[in-house]
Amino acid sequence: LFRGRETVPEEVDALRDLIPAAKNLYRNPNSGTYLRRGSDALTADTPVPYRIVDLIKQIDERMGLLESKNDRPTLKSLKTRIESAASDPRYRFMFNSRLIEDTIHETIGNIFRVPHHGRPVTCFEMAGMPSEVVNSVCSVLARLAFDLALWSEGRLRLLLLCEEAHRYMPADPRLGFAPTRHALSRIAKEGRKYGCYLGIVTQRPGELDPTILSQCSTFFAMRLANEQDQAIIRSAIADSSASTLAFLSSMGQREAIAFGEGVATTMRMKFEKLSEGLIPGT
Repeated sequence: LFRGRETVPEEVDALRDLIPAAKNLYRNPNSGTYLRRGSDALTADTPVPYRIVDLIKQIDERMGLLESKNDRPTLKSLKTRIESAASDPRYRFMFNSRLIEDTIHETIGNIFRVPHHGRPVTCFEMAGMPSEVVNSVCSVLARLAFDLALWSEGRLRLLLLCEEAHRYMPADPRLGFAPTRHALSRIAKEGRKYGCYLGIVTQRPGELDPTILSQCSTFFAMRLANEQDQAIIRSAIADSSASTLAFLSSMGQREAIAFGEGVATTMRMKFEKLSEGLIPGT
């Protein structure tokens, strides 16, 4: 709803009030909009589903109140964007069924391989998808990964590997999608305490958020021809090993310079060659 635009506090406050009412209608269809108070009270973040039509209904009812006269422009704008998202064909997979068929347990288990049954890796192929959809998916996955690691109390170890990371965490704070940037930054800063780790892959380290880059403890630097990108890598390596980076612009395929906490000393290495059957797209 807020992609590519600044969040409006009045709209956020309205959603915090109206989403619990919509969730209550889903859980208790005959109870009206009365919200319980106490241990079983619903909030906007309570993991209870709700229907978009119920949320729009709540907005209509709020606009009809006399005391909401000053809030009507804000509510009308919010309603228009919600209806636009619900009718967007790119999001149809979320709204094309009136029945909720998936459960949170099955969804979390399928995404994060719990249990993994010998296949602990999940890959999301999002090439060719609109940037709005990619950013939304990345934001949700990052938040789920952090929360799952947090509530498992360290029993689950998760690594979220983010390719083309400069798309999600650009150096310019005006670019990118704020929820995605926040979710990934949270893993980078706090995730290691709970067993959730972030790996970032980028061909443009100079376009990456410096705050995220500073949280990286181990680096694998492959061939880089751009001087600005090379300068970013030089700033992260110890002075005693800086001479190793002289080969950055001339390294061959599968070669890399590794340094940081994950290796005993700065080294130039070469990754093993995969067989044809293991290479994606072959």
